[in-house]
Amino acid sequence: MNQPDFEFVEIGMEKRKQFDVIVAGAGMGGMTAAVLMAEAGYSVLVLEKSHVPGGCSSSYFRKGYIFESGATTLTGFDENQPLKWLEEKLEITLPREAIAPSMNVYLNGKMITRWQDREAWINEAIKWFGEETEQRKFWEKAFSVSDIVWKISGKNPYFPPLDTKEWFKLLKNDVSDVWVLPYAIQSVKETATKMGITNPEFFQFIDEQLMISAQSTSTETPFLFGAPAITYTNYTNYYVPGGLLKLVQKLEEYLHLKNGELHTKEGLVSIDKKGNTYNVRSSKGVIYSAPVLISNLPVWNMEEKTSGDMADYFRKESEQYDEAWGAFTMGIVTDDVFPEGMPLHHQVHLDEGEKQAGLESGSVFISFSQKYDQDRAEEGKRVLNVSTHAVPEFWFELNGTYESTKESVQEKILSILKKKLPYFSDAEIKVVFSSTPVSWSKWVFRKKGRVGGIPQSMTRSLLDWTPNKTPFEGLFLCGDTVYPGQGIPGVTLSGINVSERAKKFLNN
Repeated sequence: MNQPDFEFVEIGMEKRKQFDVIVAGAGMGGMTAAVLMAEAGYSVLVLEKSHVPGGCSSSYFRKGYIFESGATTLTGFDENQPLKWLEEKLEITLPREAIAPSMNVYLNGKMITRWQDREAWINEAIKWFGEETEQRKFWEKAFSVSDIVWKISGKNPYFPPLDTKEWFKLLKNDVSDVWVLPYAIQSVKETATKMGITNPEFFQFIDEQLMISAQSTSTETPFLFGAPAITYTNYTNYYVPGGLLKLVQKLEEYLHLKNGELHTKEGLVSIDKKGNTYNVRSSKGVIYSAPVLISNLPVWNMEEKTSGDMADYFRKESEQYDEAWGAFTMGIVTDDVFPEGMPLHHQVHLDEGEKQAGLESGSVFISFSQKYDQDRAEEGKRVLNVSTHAVPEFWFELNGTYESTKESVQEKILSILKKKLPYFSDAEIKVVFSSTPVSWSKWVFRKKGRVGGIPQSMTRSLLDWTPNKTPFEGLFLCGDTVYPGQGIPGVTLSGINVSERAKKFLNN
């Protein structure tokens, strides 16, 4: 197997301490912001505590194989979507291969295929859930709302608006699109119910589909955000040969081309502001300075990095979102007994009797490496990334039973996969290991191991998101805990948006 070089070597680059922009965290949001600021001609430094960039959109090498760090699905390259915009802006092509179908879902003995083709998917939904007229109406509405959400999102980098000028900019939007706004205060379940859908199995299905990308269920997710979440399989889905890190490394190459710097194994420790300058102390004890600081760290992490009024601000922001999900994940390597054409992504629903302490989620998500991807596994082997939602506090509060609980959950998931995931029971397991929110807090340094962003909630207004502009001049935010939220397309859009604000600030 070809083992990829996971780190770029700094060649002849004199280390600077003063920059126009410092970006804290090399997740996809931070890297997007960094390359766009560098493309605009600003000197940029990215500080990343891990040994590779990417954060939850990265890959890691273990036991001779390459596993994904977190995200395993990739969309965002279709019309009006942020990764397509980023490629065109930078005049680059990010590495990827289109895959279809997007996913199989296993629910109560049914195998439901999430076809990308919209008509094929509507027919599949009708096949399994009945209520033909109602299903068609619901999904056609979801497609329409989702397309408009992407269209509007790409044209409004100053959202949520923070002053009168930004409110006026919203008036430039196509007035014919305003019909979607009421769906900001109507849940996915309410929308489906109003359209006449009554099948309880459909709501079981849709709840777990929403958990993948909205981190919440149909009763708590506004349809305005839920529509893109439940239809992401109906846009082009992609696989990155060699792992998602390859995609992030393409941005790293561009950053270096524009004389930007990425320092891995060097994270942000503290932030201090003197006059119009941010002084950032790194984990190597170096102090870097810039008039603009863009934080890609979760809002929960920021209080401990700051002091005074800044710490108060981030404490108050964090208190609004005191509950969020973690993940129990597994890395598995098997011999390749899986047939050609089998989808790479699978969601297995759990029966009530299959749940236990540490495994309270309603489903398990499985992603395979592509056949013949010999960067990730030698021929005849497949790498599986397995994940399920977990309550972080549960895992951090375990004392002497942590290892035994982890092993118990791992064995339960393996037994479920052998029972419900096609062909898995025929495979010989070569490697298996598991990780909890405790592990995640050490891998990607997110407080309490919280991943996936902030869960959707009907109590949160469309305007009540942590904005990417803080009250402190020159301090901006991106990533999955600010608007527009989670997922690779979402955090990429956050990086695009924050770069617009930062450029405006520096140009004034």
